[in-house]
Amino acid sequence: DRQYSAECDRIFGRKIAGFCITELLGSKEDTLHGTLEKVFSSPKESQHLELQKVPARVRIGHKDIQVECKLISQPEDTENSVVMMILTDITERLRAEEQIHFLSYHDKLTSLHNRAYIEAVLPAMEKQEVLPLSVIMVDMNGLKLANDVFGHQQGDLLLTLLARALQKSCRKSDIVARWGGDEFVILLPNTNKQSCLKVCERIRSACNETVDGTIPLSAALGTATKETGAPHLAELLSVAESVMYSDKLLKSKEVRRNIVANLESMLTGRCFENEGHTERVQEMLLQFAAFLETDSVSGTPIKLLTKLAKLHDIGKVAIPAEILGSPRPLSGSDWEVMKSHSEIGYRLAFSLGETALAEIMLAVHERWDGLGYPCGLKGEQIPFIARMFSVVDVYDVITHSRPYKGAMDKGAALAEIAAGSGTQFDPEIVRSFQAFMGGK
Repeated sequence: DRQYSAECDRIFGRKIAGFCITELLGSKEDTLHGTLEKVFSSPKESQHLELQKVPARVRIGHKDIQVECKLISQPEDTENSVVMMILTDITERLRAEEQIHFLSYHDKLTSLHNRAYIEAVLPAMEKQEVLPLSVIMVDMNGLKLANDVFGHQQGDLLLTLLARALQKSCRKSDIVARWGGDEFVILLPNTNKQSCLKVCERIRSACNETVDGTIPLSAALGTATKETGAPHLAELLSVAESVMYSDKLLKSKEVRRNIVANLESMLTGRCFENEGHTERVQEMLLQFAAFLETDSVSGTPIKLLTKLAKLHDIGKVAIPAEILGSPRPLSGSDWEVMKSHSEIGYRLAFSLGETALAEIMLAVHERWDGLGYPCGLKGEQIPFIARMFSVVDVYDVITHSRPYKGAMDKGAALAEIAAGSGTQFDPEIVRSFQAFMGGK
């Protein structure tokens, strides 16, 4: 009724962070108090109708309060009316519902809209007022490589950076969504083909300006535009996707070159012994291969040997700098980390489509006696090119200064190689290398 008990005040104050019942109901016409006053002052037969005007939800401070009211039946001869009111703090419930709604239409990693959202807005995108409508399909380059070499955390970072680049390149009215995996889609209402292509230019520029220290951020793009009601958006997306895959195929070699060049630059900057090492090993490897003139070498493309020299240490880009640049011999645990570069390099080469190269790269640190890594291959289980390469590689390393060890002269280095014959190295290759170096 019109009286509110002290007990009611006490309970309400406890539940709603200090707001008492009188603060909630107040005295203004637009408050619950004003609405309830109309209920009480109305004839009994119309009180139910007035009660329906009571708001179902009110806001108090930072709290959302659900309001439920019910008239309590009274004897016919009773003038007073009684309303039972249940007030429930639903703030957390609403937050949870909002979070669920957000997650159902947004990608958790990038916070962009997701595929479900695109499918939900399809009908709205078929309306005349959004024409011309353009779409851009986006496929990130090098995600698998980033995951394989640097781990999924780095891959996730690159996806997030691409998402930001896409948002930066679009208007607020455009819809940018993660389509799935490494693919994104952009819906551009009221955008003709020419304007759509300008958005693509902005995306490429934004990617070029983004530097994260691993692989270059880039993406294949495909566009499609409709000026009239046809085709449907689903067909438009299919056209854009086809164009995107063509773009990816056309630029795949360029993308791979850029990725490799970036990784080589990273390695040179982080790895002391790599300065000049690649070039020297490449030159000596090609000369030694020509000197051998065996069937095992003659059928090997020079391009493969060149790539092996350039990329054999590329897995070290994922090794911590403090291990790579250690001024003293590595501890057991650090050495285990260092050895992982073989498998990382293998995954990188494999991701780049260099299957034959990957297999050789994986084996360059195996030993003739089977005590090498990572697979413990022994003797002729090790590919011939890998056996040959390991001799050339070690010779160059020990004849140049390292952070923890000085350089050997030619004689001492050849003696070191000879000492490893039959254990670390293939004895036949060691003999050939000694003869090769004797003529230099």
